[in-house]
Amino acid sequence: KQKIRKSDTGMISSKTNPTLQALGRVIGSLCVLTVSKGKNENRIQGAMLASWVSQASFNPPGITVAVAKDRAIESLMQVGDDFVINILEEDNYMHLFRHFLKRFPPGSNRFENIETLNIAKGGPVFADSLAFLSCNVQKRLETEDHWIIYAVVEQGNVANAEGKTAVHHRRVGTNY
Repeated sequence: KQKIRKSDTGMISSKTNPTLQALGRVIGSLCVLTVSKGKNENRIQGAMLASWVSQASFNPPGITVAVAKDRAIESLMQVGDDFVINILEEDNYMHLFRHFLKRFPPGSNRFENIETLNIAKGGPVFADSLAFLSCNVQKRLETEDHWIIYAVVEQGNVANAEGKTAVHHRRVGTNY
């Protein structure tokens, strides 16, 4: 059975709480984080929707991403590990969003029926992504319910220079 997240720890979880409403107005790019480790029958892959992604440094170029502690993918994102951020496009993201919003049974192919490209170290790049970033984990910061992963961006590309990034709007700061 899946554990219910305690996203309102330390704050009143009322939808009328102005602090939580204000926190919910912080928006982020809508992305799918992918990881691939190992080869052949020993290969482990993972993916998750991510909207808590931010640029964190210029030189070297770096990002942070928040990963809930109860996510299986978190164990694949240790210092030295590689991963890919697939940045979704505003007018072409719902099929990927819906696909990765659902829970997958252990051992299932999370990329079934998704066109992927093997062009980056760390994980699959989606053919329908607006852009991608291939990253290497440098540091991890533990919070109460998430790990903040700091990673250096080693490679990236934009598939559609005219496209706009899909963004995630929240009403309150107590859930995704």
